[in-house]
Amino acid sequence: MLQTKSSWNIVIPHINQANCFNGLLVVLLLFDLNFSKERDTHVDPVKRLSLGKLVTKTDGTVPIAPHNNPTSRPLRLPNTTYPLHYYLYISSHIHHEVFEYSGNVTIDIATRESTNEIVLHAKNLSDFVIKIRDLGTQDIMDDLTYSYDAYASFLIIHPVQNYQAFEAGHEYQLEILFKGLLHEDTFGIYWMAYSDEKNNTVDVSMVTTTFQTTPAISTYLVAFVISNFEYISEEYRGIKQRVYTSPPIADKGRKALKNAVRTVSMFEDYFGIKYPLAKLDHIALKKNYGLAMENWGLITYKEDSLVEQESVGLHKQLKDMLTQNHEIAHQWFGNLVSPQWWTYAWLNEGFATYFSYVVTDLIYPEYKTMDFFLTDIAERAYSYNYMTVRPMTYYVEKESEIVSVFDIISYQRAACVIKMFHHAFNQKTFVRGISKYLSKYQYAVANETDLFNEVQAAVAQDLTFSHLEWSHHSVGNIMYSWTHSEWIPIVSIVRDYEKNTITIRQRSKDQNTSEHWWIPLNFASASQPEFERTRADYFMPPIPEVTLNANELGIELRNNDWLIVNKQQTGFYHVHYNDANLWLIAKQLHDDHTVIHPLNRAAIFQDMGPLIENNEIQSVDVIFELLQYLQYEDNLIPWNQVADTIEFLGKNLFGTSSHKLFNHFVRQLIRPLFRRLFETPLHENLTNTDLMARQKVLEMACLVDLRECLDYTHNLARESIFRNVKFSNDMSYYAMDETILCLGVKYLSDEEFNEILNILSKAERETPWYDDLIYSLRCTQSPSHLQQYLNLLLCENSTKSIMNDSDSMMYLLYLFKSNRAARPVMWNFFENHYRVLCQSQMFIENFNRIAEYMTKYQRSMFLDLHSKIANELEKVGRQSSLIANDSPHVGKKVKLSETFLEKFNDQIYEWLKRHHQSTFAASLGARSSAAQIGRLFRVAGKFLRKMQERKLRL
Repeated sequence: MLQTKSSWNIVIPHINQANCFNGLLVVLLLFDLNFSKERDTHVDPVKRLSLGKLVTKTDGTVPIAPHNNPTSRPLRLPNTTYPLHYYLYISSHIHHEVFEYSGNVTIDIATRESTNEIVLHAKNLSDFVIKIRDLGTQDIMDDLTYSYDAYASFLIIHPVQNYQAFEAGHEYQLEILFKGLLHEDTFGIYWMAYSDEKNNTVDVSMVTTTFQTTPAISTYLVAFVISNFEYISEEYRGIKQRVYTSPPIADKGRKALKNAVRTVSMFEDYFGIKYPLAKLDHIALKKNYGLAMENWGLITYKEDSLVEQESVGLHKQLKDMLTQNHEIAHQWFGNLVSPQWWTYAWLNEGFATYFSYVVTDLIYPEYKTMDFFLTDIAERAYSYNYMTVRPMTYYVEKESEIVSVFDIISYQRAACVIKMFHHAFNQKTFVRGISKYLSKYQYAVANETDLFNEVQAAVAQDLTFSHLEWSHHSVGNIMYSWTHSEWIPIVSIVRDYEKNTITIRQRSKDQNTSEHWWIPLNFASASQPEFERTRADYFMPPIPEVTLNANELGIELRNNDWLIVNKQQTGFYHVHYNDANLWLIAKQLHDDHTVIHPLNRAAIFQDMGPLIENNEIQSVDVIFELLQYLQYEDNLIPWNQVADTIEFLGKNLFGTSSHKLFNHFVRQLIRPLFRRLFETPLHENLTNTDLMARQKVLEMACLVDLRECLDYTHNLARESIFRNVKFSNDMSYYAMDETILCLGVKYLSDEEFNEILNILSKAERETPWYDDLIYSLRCTQSPSHLQQYLNLLLCENSTKSIMNDSDSMMYLLYLFKSNRAARPVMWNFFENHYRVLCQSQMFIENFNRIAEYMTKYQRSMFLDLHSKIANELEKVGRQSSLIANDSPHVGKKVKLSETFLEKFNDQIYEWLKRHHQSTFAASLGARSSAAQIGRLFRVAGKFLRKMQERKLRL
């Protein structure tokens, strides 16, 4: 990124009426015409600018020498020259519906090294007229020409005869006249139309608007807007902030304006660095690249992300606020200090993401925004299923590569890593280091090393860490191990109860890699909970294993104490415990779960999830003892995390002898919470985390056929389908509408199902409502209804002839994946209709994917059907890519599930049988009964003794 001072004039239509050219809005974003300040700088605003090809012309005196070899030079600008100042003039006649504009840019440049060329980016520009003056001699250089590299969008100015025309230490003034076109898309300089109530056309006059000279600024942050918009404004601490909207909605930006004023002042106070400009404008556009763009002093937003909307839930309100605060955070992270190159995109996006949550939480504590961070940001960052696995710091050069780094890693993963060190290094200490970084590199560019050095300086001054060797020289190494690694660590904790030692092991979540990290660990125990103190107690070095005495770690830990690592989930890693420790945790949860922080109660299930799903658990009993405590849990954060585990167990046990017992077990756990959430008036101050957890509770309850849940969703679905009654606002978040429809049609009467089919036959098909309804029917459990549903989608006698419709095949796959009750019905359907289905181009592709879910018990049926399909395709002479019947992909998706059942089904059945109705009813009647706690403690004690005896034998 390039940072340089700029000043500009723009000739625009003078807007003196309530609308402009039928409400036409012209948005101008600065073209990219510049050159590098140093090798690690970059100016190409790939997030916004069109990649269209430039057409060049001569002016009759300057010849063109096109640069036609796209591989002859790197895509990075050379660092032999750098800019000192831009002066930009642009003229538009958009008021006459002329979409061509003209411009003139004057650039003062300095030469670091003697060179035979000046290279600039120029995109979607034409008709160049170029003049260069030597500022030392004031002579015009008249032996120059230019060429254009379309591959790199380079405008290359060079002498006609090759020599070092630009001498080191000299300064030059470059003037370029050019033309360009206004576009309708949201890249580069673009326009969009707005209409007023009367649809009038304005008469306009031309005026010149002169802007103040900017401070040093990265060119991707320059923007200006020409419009007839109205604004509301407020000034605080010498900063004038305005919210611009189209005239009809001018009053709907007040909430955003109030938030902006509070957020800017909070960022100033939090980092001790004043917002550097005199104004900050926020403008709502019908079209914008992404939700928003952080142009310095002029943030652009999609309209519905900035202005207040009618009848939107709390989730949307908070997300809009976080969007605005993310862009405000960029005024410091990215704008005041820019990364040297897009390799360090996380320095922009990770910091803006994390601190937008932190500041929002400080301003509006009632929203509990940092709890929402765990579900909105951290859950995605923890996901195994990255589209692309790469480190945070990742070199890119091509434009497509640059675009690709604006992803889950630069935003969510980086935010989690930043959060981890914010806590590990002491929150005030870390912020002090960040403040030094922002202050030292303001109006300039920086890289990760510059950041780490400033954090190191702050940590070295913190007396809390002064006795620790790493605090004086290792901060960079610690942080590099995270910014240059691809995966997430799994930390395993194994205790030796006789020696009172803790063995800590680390490995990558991807077992095929050998990455290791400096991992900040903190500890809580039954004797020393202190969950609020989240700084690092110990940094595990990047080695596979270390064994330490509890005293060396400063932990007060008795033999019968539970131990918990990663307090409040501040560290970005998974923690696995040995079963003996899990039994002690389970005892505490049954005795008084509030002793353990709710975030760590949630973390227990989040961290166990991959163990359960990958068949790596040691004891089923301890898992179910941990689940059983949930009957007492009224905090929704743990329920939010346990939902995936309960869903996984339910799907794996489907059709087994354990399934009915499991459903009964979960119904007893969830019934009190469901009644509190859905059978009493809705609390007005629910947080976003609460709202998300409500959806998961609803899904879990109906998944196990809790009668109260089935009745609740069935009634709502009937009202929606048959009476077109919209769900209330508290339901309008995430996919709640879709969830209620799915759960509500799970058990329909024949009359209801047929009535829905009748509605579908008469409904307009190209509507979201139609798609939602036909999609929801995949959830029905009735074999006869499933048969009718398949007939509707795929049969030759279907009322909707969609045999070649990819949507029908998409629904087919959804049905098979999401509804286990549908699978036997679907196989019978395939058996009876495979000849018709084979006429669909998409059927074979979807059949291949369905084959991945084939269990070993269905093998013979699969082989028979596979043979029939292969013969049918051969008979009609169709080339196909039908999966081989012995392909390793057949049954691939269910192998883990089959292994799980082989290992654990009998154990699960025995546990559930022992803890059936009578035992469960007794436990519900006495929360802290001595009998129950005593039983659990005896089980835990017995387990510990067995472990110790086993060790002695070994």
